[in-house]
Formats: sequence, structure tokens, C-alpha cells
Amino acid sequence: MKIDYKNIVKEILDSRKDDGGIDKVYFAACGGSKAGLTPADFFISCESSEIKSWVYSAKEFVLCTPKALDKNSIVVTLSFSGTTPEAVEAAQTAKKAGAVSITLTGKEDSPLAGQGDYVFYYGDEPKYQYSTGSMATALKFAIELVQQVEGYAHYEEMENGFAILDDVIGKARAYALPGALEFAEKHKTEPVLHVMASGANYNVAYTTTTCILMECQWIHSNPIHCGEFFHGPFEVVDKEVPFLVLMGTGRERPMDERAVKFLKQYGKKVTVLDAKEFGVDILGANVCEYLSPLVFTGVLSIYSHKLADARCHSVDVRRYMWHVDY
Repeated sequence: MKIDYKNIVKEILDSRKDDGGIDKVYFAACGGSKAGLTPADFFISCESSEIKSWVYSAKEFVLCTPKALDKNSIVVTLSFSGTTPEAVEAAQTAKKAGAVSITLTGKEDSPLAGQGDYVFYYGDEPKYQYSTGSMATALKFAIELVQQVEGYAHYEEMENGFAILDDVIGKARAYALPGALEFAEKHKTEPVLHVMASGANYNVAYTTTTCILMECQWIHSNPIHCGEFFHGPFEVVDKEVPFLVLMGTGRERPMDERAVKFLKQYGKKVTVLDAKEFGVDILGANVCEYLSPLVFTGVLSIYSHKLADARCHSVDVRRYMWHVDY
């Protein structure tokens, strides 16, 4: 189902035009869904002077609702199944406050869909069509919102980047395969594996540690921001602790390079995935840093499945999730 971002954003802005407009966006979800909303928040925070943006864990948004939440706010929630209780509650909280509720889900007939003033459904797209997945959907909405509120200088460049995104990701995934196989063989018995990134890519590090390594593989892991690496975490670096670093192409790259330099000097088990090698720059010099999380998501999917194969530990196996009350 194609989403008409332009008309939806126009309708939202028109609905608040005579009542203070839209000046706040809250993103609220859980786990990988929360991480999937982060690039949209990062974009708004970097590119908008008129709109403030925040990302919340959905239950915290419900229990510690920001006082500024009001009719001039948009709340974006996400859950593929549409049944995540915390996300449903967050959308309900938005509606009670008079905010515009936008729900992203893969299931049209779901509790979350029922709480949206606008429902962005992305469930009928091919599995590896990243340009229409949840992360891209939230980002496209954020871009259109900024464009209509104040203008975005690189709007056409971003549209061109999205037009070739799936092709770039497809080639990146093919390029990544040999490295993923080698990585899996080298790390299949590791009890711990840290993942580092910065900028818009940090959410991919978070998803990799939280939803892949810890949830799906039961490997101890920590997402480390490259800008925070030298403020504590670098003290665990030695020849035995493995690190996976996602190196960006945007303004954050100097932070990534500094961290990689230290890791290679004092560590040994260091794997660097450089966005430049995966063709991210092709997406556009001014927009590639916002699109790079989508490319890294495609690449890390290869890495996670090959690691699972090498460990003989299916990504579908859980001890507690869906099996016990929690």
C-alpha cells in the first residue's frame, strides 16, 4: 500500500494551522522498533529549526509522559505485529493529549492500527525491499514534515537516494557475504561481542546488540557510541575482546575513525564495516548519512544469519520471549 506522505503531512499541518501549528514530534516504541524510529528523529534534530524531536521507550512515554505533549505534537509509534502493548498504550496516550497519532505497523487489523489517526502500513512489501520498510517509512515522513514546515535544501537529492536505495543495498549485501562468512567462523564461540557506531548508525549498533546478539544468539553485547568510547568503555579493550564497528560516511566519521585507530592499536579481534565500501556515498553526498542506517541494516542481516548458522543457533529460538509471562 503506497503511502501519500505529501497529502498526509499537508492535512496534519492544515489541521493545526490556526491552533499553533506542529512544533514537536515524539517517537515511541520498543526494542528494534524503537531503534527503527531513531533515524527519523536524528534527521529532524539535525535539519529542523522549527520542530523539536525526541525518541522514547514506549512504556516510559506512557508512565513519564512529557509535559509538553499537546495538540501541537505528533506521536509516531511502531510495532510490526501491531500488538505490542506498550506501543498501543503510547498511541492511546497521544490521543488523550490531543496530539496527532501516527501508527506504523505491518498488520492492518491490529490494536495499534486502531489507535492511529493515520496508519502507515508496510506489511505487504518484499522482505528485502528496505526502501519501504518501517525505518524508511518513518524517515520519509520526517523528511516530508521538515520539507513542508520550513523546507529541506536537499529534498530532491534525498528522493534520488531513495530511488536507488534498494539497488545499493542489494549490491552491498552481495559484497558483504564473504566477510560475513569469515566473521561468523571467527566469532562463533565468542561469549561477548561489542558493537560500535555513531550518528544515525548508532541505532543499528543498538539493534545488532539487543535484538540479534542478545535476543537471538544469547551473546553478551553492548552498543557503544564511538563518541563515548573514550569516556569509559575503552578500558575493556584487550587482545581477547571482539569489537564490531560500523563506520559512517557523514559528519560523524571522525569519531568512528578515532575509535577504530585505538582498537587496532590495542585490540586484536576488530571488525570494521565501512559504509564507503558498501556504496553509501552513491546515495548522495548531502543525504547519505541519513540513509546509511538502512544500508547497514541490510548488511547486518547477512552477518547475523551467517553467525547463527555457524553457531547452529537459529535466530528464531527464544528462552523467554513468547514462552513465559513477563
